[in-house]
Order: sequence, then C-alpha cells, then structure tokens
Amino acid sequence: RLRGTLVNLSSMPLIAGIEDYNGAHEFALFGKDYENFRKYMFADYFLFVRGKVQPRPYNDKELEFKIVSMMQLSEVRDTIKQLHVRLPIEELTRDLVARLTEKIGESSGSTVLRMNVYDREAQVALNLFSKSRKVSLDQPLVSFLDEYGIQYTIS
Repeated sequence: RLRGTLVNLSSMPLIAGIEDYNGAHEFALFGKDYENFRKYMFADYFLFVRGKVQPRPYNDKELEFKIVSMMQLSEVRDTIKQLHVRLPIEELTRDLVARLTEKIGESSGSTVLRMNVYDREAQVALNLFSKSRKVSLDQPLVSFLDEYGIQYTIS
C-alpha cells in the first residue's frame, strides 16, 4: 500500500513510501523510472512491486532495491499463468478428489492447472497437468484450497 508521496516538480526525484504488514520503506524514483511508475504513486493504492537488489550505480560497495515493475494488486490475477497444487498421497481421499474436481469445474478460466502428488515415505512424486481443464484463480477456489490445507503456488 502506498503510504504517501512527496513530489518536487523541478529536477528532483519523486520520493515515495511503501508499507506492508512487515514494515515500510522510502525510495526515490529518477528519470525513466519516474516516468514509468508515477501513475501508481497515489495514497492508499494497493500495489504489486517486483524488483531486484543490485549495486548502486555510483557506489558498487552499497546495494539498492531497484523497482523493475509495478502494477495495481487488483490486476495481478490477470497475469497469473499457472496454479501449482501439491497433494500428499496419504491425504488423497475419494471425497477430496470429488470436491476438488467440482471446485475446479466451477472455476473455469485460462490459468494452467498443474498438480504434484507425492509420497513422503517413498520419496516419490508425480507431476501432472490438465490439458482439458484450465482454472480461474477466483475466491471460491482459493478459499477451498485454504480450507482443506492444500498447498499451492502461482506463477
């Protein structure tokens, strides 16, 4: 969530503060970064920020966090390409399979569904993906996965 912005319309950078549940950080945007990301610099915007840690341009002994991309959090679901579901074989029951199949059928969309069924004792895993079913990462599906304690990741 963007906490607030300070903008100097001269050649000075845009100084912004971002905060989440773990803390807050202020950063400066210069030049092209300013042009690319200023459209997101409004108080109380919920943002998804990607970046990388790299040496500072004028002092390679110090590191900086460089923002690579930024988008509103509400737009992130549209960019998700795959849902990876991880299921331990010992927790797989007919009832769970039936309910999961039903939820997947109700959540039709464009996200590729990949499943990983694994056996901890035998240290064996089977990776599967569905050619015929794609899902939408909607709230009912996410709630179902969370309610049943099913591990999942997105990419």
